Formats: sequence, structure tokens, C-alpha cells
Amino acid sequence: MRAKEGSKFYKFRLFFIRIKHGLFLMTLRNFLTRIGLDIGAYYWVKEGVNIYIEPVIKGNKEDFEIGFLTLSDIKKLKNISFVNTETLIERFDNGLKCIGLKHSGDITAFMSIEYNGFNYRKKQFKLELNEAYLLNMYTYQSYRGKNLAPYLRYHSYQLLKKEGVENIYSITDYFNKSSQKFKEKLNARPLTLYFAILLFKKYHRTIKIKDYSN
Repeated sequence: MRAKEGSKFYKFRLFFIRIKHGLFLMTLRNFLTRIGLDIGAYYWVKEGVNIYIEPVIKGNKEDFEIGFLTLSDIKKLKNISFVNTETLIERFDNGLKCIGLKHSGDITAFMSIEYNGFNYRKKQFKLELNEAYLLNMYTYQSYRGKNLAPYLRYHSYQLLKKEGVENIYSITDYFNKSSQKFKEKLNARPLTLYFAILLFKKYHRTIKIKDYSN
């Protein structure tokens, strides 16, 4: 039986879940980050290109509802390792949006959308009016294995296009193989590979390793 995010065993189980899915190096990097050593590579990725087939989820898709989350919904997003609810609420007040996939009123998966320029590991990324950046993709443990992440991501593209967004981007950690596989299902393609070094929040440098756009 899967440990839910709010259980006292969840963080312990999460470690083994990551190892099982080939995320040992990512887990190690996250640990080093906590002590001030943030070193690693990441991809700047373009999404929503040449997507024609809707991903199939396990179960009846009519039982799921997709839409933008309210502030009340966001306040319920707790016990997720990489999401700080207070920071999310602050960014929500500044224009960030969240899209959720609900089942019987419960949030099963969600993601965030940033429309403004932002900093990632001390590097600034600028966004034009017709661009958006996707982040915080998460599926709750009770709903894992149903292909919900690609399904939600696919529909986020449709919602964004209705808003006039033409270019959709995201960032993928070099060691996050699960995220890479999930984005490959949607024909996402890396544009640039960066290598970043942040030491004790004082020294930082980002180097472009490879450009895939040419």
C-alpha cells in the first residue's frame, strides 16, 4: 500500500521510490543542495509542439475534471517535498496560475504556470507576452500509475493556446529521468543544456553546455 503524502512514513518511503525509478543522483543532488552545494545540469525545454494525440489515462476520463485551481485549492496543496505552499500563494498573487486534475472533487495531479520572467538557480529567464513556463508537475501517490501527468500536461497546452500562448517552456533536471520520459511522451524537445554551480548562496555561475536549437 502506498504511503500518502501526509503520513509520517512518506518521506522515508519517498527515498526508496526515487531510487526505484533511477533517481539516486537527483536525490543526492537535492541532499547536497540542503547543505549549500547546488551543482548540476538542466535542460531548457520547449513543449506543446506537434501534439496531436491525447494521452490515454487508466480509468474513465469522464470521472476527471480539468481546470484552473482557486486560491482555496492551492492552500490545500500540502506535504509535497518540492512545493512551498506559502511561496506558491505569493506567486499566485503575482500572476502565477495552477491547473489541476480532480477526481470526485479531490486534486489528483496539478502543475503551475508562470507568465512572468523568473530566476532559476540564479539565472534569469525572460518571457514574452505570448510565452509561458510550466513547473511543479505533481501526481499524488494514490493516483500514480494512471498516466495522469501526460494527460494533464496535454490539456494544459490546449488551455494555454486559448489564452494566446504560443511558446511553452519548462526546465528538466539532467538527473530527473522520470520527468524526461514523461515529457518525451508529449514530444517535448530540449533547446539548451546548462550547467549551474551555486555555493553557499554566495558564488554562482551558469554555463551553456550545448545548444540543440540549431
